[in-house]
Amino acid sequence: MFGRLGFVGRVSAILMLALVALWALGAGLSYVSRTPIAPLPSALPLPHQMAAIVDLLEKSDEAQRQTVLAAVSTDTLYVSLSPSAPEVPADIRRLRGIEWLINRYVGALGSREIIASADPDALGDWQLGRGRLWRLAQFPLRVAVGLKGGGYAVFETRGEIARRLFGMPPGFWVGVLGSLVGIAALFAVWREARPLKALSGSVARFARDGQPNRVALRGAPELRRLIEEVNRMQERIATLIKGRTVLLGAVSHDLKTYITRLKLRAEMIEDGDQRARAERDLDEMTALIDDALAVARGMASERQINDVDLGEVLRIVVQDYSGVSLTAPAGALTMRADPVALRRLFTNLVDNAVRYGGGAPDITVSARHEGWRITVDDKGPGIPAAERALVLEPFYRRESSRSRETGGSGLGLAIVKQIVEAHGGTIALDQSPAGGLRVVLELPAR
Repeated sequence: MFGRLGFVGRVSAILMLALVALWALGAGLSYVSRTPIAPLPSALPLPHQMAAIVDLLEKSDEAQRQTVLAAVSTDTLYVSLSPSAPEVPADIRRLRGIEWLINRYVGALGSREIIASADPDALGDWQLGRGRLWRLAQFPLRVAVGLKGGGYAVFETRGEIARRLFGMPPGFWVGVLGSLVGIAALFAVWREARPLKALSGSVARFARDGQPNRVALRGAPELRRLIEEVNRMQERIATLIKGRTVLLGAVSHDLKTYITRLKLRAEMIEDGDQRARAERDLDEMTALIDDALAVARGMASERQINDVDLGEVLRIVVQDYSGVSLTAPAGALTMRADPVALRRLFTNLVDNAVRYGGGAPDITVSARHEGWRITVDDKGPGIPAAERALVLEPFYRRESSRSRETGGSGLGLAIVKQIVEAHGGTIALDQSPAGGLRVVLELPAR
């Protein structure tokens, strides 16, 4: 039925079918009853109609009263005259609320006595005003209204005076069926939207680890096409990343071979100062190649994910630096992560703060939702808000020279961002209380 409809068409069709089904059920229930009965107005007169009948009886003589009684009595309502007030036995409950309601109408004809009663076994603990007025329509009632000339007009119902289905008002069942139809419609919409949820999860996992996650083709035609194209795109991107990594690995291997040769030749330089400069340049070139290769590998690298104590990793990192302040909760700060990548992440942050942030930073760890929040504050000049997003990109350097002593390679924070995102976390840059740079990491525990 829905095979040729698109996603929007399917959702619209589901909602329309739900509305039509609810309308059909409501229409059907309006004609269904356990026993054929008369409409409500003829089963029990409304208070103002009762007042009109009383007024008509009072204005009629004895012969006319019999005619009036015959005219207003039906199969479900019997009206009679009584010379005295109907007796209300002890086991019959008077309905004070009904008496008050009728008196509001017939009171305009003058003060008169009104007696309303019903079988207590039928009504149970019913009381007017408790939100259960519908029960009153199930059982016979008797209402006696005093006449000015003496006597009483007695109104008695026979059988149920309102439509019922399995002992409940039809409106109750309309509500129940409406809820069921609504739940069925929601389930159908959820079923149609389920491929979108699977596709969203696949894209999120691919963005995190770079490994293709194929999604089964299902749903509306345009959803199937979208899923198929996303699957192909993931495979193409993964192939490109793998090819790039292999290429850069080969290039870096060859470059390191030449660097090693140059180091051997540099040792033959007689001038000690020139020899030291040459060796320093070669060491910086090696470090630059390693950083560039780490960024290039990025998501394509296979990580060894294990249970890691975040606090222990931080303590190992700060041992190599003097003056670093570490504040962390007591006990094990367990999370799922690659311990090698995690150490490199914090080493880059601390090294960056020591070299460019005015000295040893302050590191604070706190619990955050279902993970950990790590804050690294330094005392340096900070980074302007306009450049905070740029410094997280590869090879961006705030210092215009290409010297590693003054500006680094421009890859330290890029590597940090890459490791954080590979673990499903986030990184944000802000201003520290001391005026320097604040790096805020949010890492999930699982």
